[in-house]
Amino acid sequence: MDKKTQNFKPLKIVATPGHIKTLTEASATKALSELIWNGFDASSQIVTVTLKYNSMEGLDSIIVEDQGDGIPFKDVASYFGEIGDSWKKLKKDNYHHPLHGQNGKGRFKAFCLGADIEWETTFLDQNKYSTYSILGNHNQIEEFKTSDLENNDKGQKGTRVIISNLFKKADELIKDKTLNELTKCFAVFLTEYPNLQLNFNGVKIDPKSVQICSRNYDLTEDCSYITDHSVTLTIVEWDIETDRVINLCSAKGISLNEYEPKNRIKAKGFNFTAYLKSEYFQELENTGTLGLAELEPTVKTIIDIAITTIQAHFRKRISEKYSGIVQEWKDQDIYPYKDKSSLTSVEKAEQEVFDILAVNVQTFLPNFDKTETTSKKFMFKLIAQAITENPESVQKIITEVLGLSKEDQDKLAELLNNTELSSIISSATIVANRLNFLDELESLLFGDKTKKIFTERDQLHKMLENEAWIFDENFTLSQSEERLETVLKKHISKLGDREDTIESFDPVLLSDGRTGRIDLMLSKVNQTRHGEFDYLVVELKRPSKKVDAEVIVQIKKYATAVAMDERFHNVPAKWTFLAISNELDAYAEEESNQRNKPKGLIHDSSQQNITVWVKTWSEIIANARAKLQFINQHLQYEVTQESSQKYLKEVHGKYIPKCIDNI
Repeated sequence: MDKKTQNFKPLKIVATPGHIKTLTEASATKALSELIWNGFDASSQIVTVTLKYNSMEGLDSIIVEDQGDGIPFKDVASYFGEIGDSWKKLKKDNYHHPLHGQNGKGRFKAFCLGADIEWETTFLDQNKYSTYSILGNHNQIEEFKTSDLENNDKGQKGTRVIISNLFKKADELIKDKTLNELTKCFAVFLTEYPNLQLNFNGVKIDPKSVQICSRNYDLTEDCSYITDHSVTLTIVEWDIETDRVINLCSAKGISLNEYEPKNRIKAKGFNFTAYLKSEYFQELENTGTLGLAELEPTVKTIIDIAITTIQAHFRKRISEKYSGIVQEWKDQDIYPYKDKSSLTSVEKAEQEVFDILAVNVQTFLPNFDKTETTSKKFMFKLIAQAITENPESVQKIITEVLGLSKEDQDKLAELLNNTELSSIISSATIVANRLNFLDELESLLFGDKTKKIFTERDQLHKMLENEAWIFDENFTLSQSEERLETVLKKHISKLGDREDTIESFDPVLLSDGRTGRIDLMLSKVNQTRHGEFDYLVVELKRPSKKVDAEVIVQIKKYATAVAMDERFHNVPAKWTFLAISNELDAYAEEESNQRNKPKGLIHDSSQQNITVWVKTWSEIIANARAKLQFINQHLQYEVTQESSQKYLKEVHGKYIPKCIDNI
């Protein structure tokens, strides 16, 4: 022991009544559930809850009774005298079923139901049954009292918890929803252990009696980078109304915490509860971090993976619901999709959107069944094409072509919104278009025939004005081909209350006295630093022009002109200048590969908050393609020469050199 501390006296940490009372905060059903769990944890095969009423038909007391091992008199101090620890921690590894809670806090939740609680318990010790009581009062919550030990000749172990002097919150247990809430709470556990039984006020809890279906999904592989423990998802659909909740459970289905997805899951017409099961959650619960689900990033990530699976589950369920009608359309040869052995995720999304819409169109159109087959086929083809090429136009077809009433239009629009699939299709279109652009831009920049005639000003520049995402998707085009002072005016105008006005600006001069011109200026969409702006200034060179000393001097002059201009002293802005061409000459290569600097960085001024970079088109395209391919792993879009040329011709046809035969 350190000499400084050997004479110190220890101070015992004591939980104050105020702190203990914070542990009583819970809903009525949650508090009751804790007592039920304690009964099962005591090895009881049956736990029974009874509500006792007074002569005025008001709730008088609540009794939770089990046939478990009871609480040994010699262990009562460890059972009731400690918070943050529990006998369950010692037995959890060799117990016959999983134990709920291990921190000794659950018993306090019962005090939200009533002021007085008695645990009347009987246990077996040396072949002799003994009974005693433990009393607790809300006003003296920091102290429990025990009665004297008495012999019991009945030969029945167990614990009877009586809650009396009830609070108003206890009346919530009288409501019909209590039975449903208990059913949902213990659904997975009672399914895992069918030999156990829970009775509530004379009714046996039977999870399957109110279940429409239950399906399991293995998320272990998806979550393998987070935890080595298995992660499974059980989705239970109910034929009763219920709040949508994702229960975070131990591996055996004991609910440890809840997450409310609110509007994150679109599944109109379905009542369900999800159970995420993993021993990983139990570990987090043991360390006290599971309750911080919103702050714990790994839990949030697992929940996000689960929500994606839940959404896919209900898309499939909707498809199953409509499968009979779809088969009729296939038999009539009016269904616009052909059977394929494998579909991409985008094709599946398109088909699912169509099925949802088409089934409801048939419902809302009173004379659909009497319509000629050719008309039905044309109508379906029109909807399918709109979904594929322009999901937003579906609403217009519903309104103007089908002639539905306003009420029916709204219903169909809500259905489309609830699927969240139109956004998938729209995203797929964006990714496909960008991949096509990269493919054909590469051909134009590096083709033996095209790179000599592909000019920077009239062609490359004009295309990139509409494809500025290629440099950085966080930036958008702010200015194009403007003199440097116009760029500065644009920036100053965003800063608000300044004496400088746009009209008063004089030209910004380079070091040699000439005025500078920039090709593209991009500004950051989401400003992460309050009051500070990020700008990216791009200098383009035609494919046949290498980045050399002349280009480097030019781009540095632009940067220096911004840094040294007196109007920008102490202005909160971050400037990035970038020069791009097909190749760098030997000098530029040397400048762009400096020790302890990222590749391409040739100038970094912390004082002026300016960096200057030089890069090749190969680097720019490879980086952009890598980001898109990561997304495309799920969308499975295949770029072909035909698709890339088609996109470039439709979007940028007027900027393509006329002599290129294949465009």
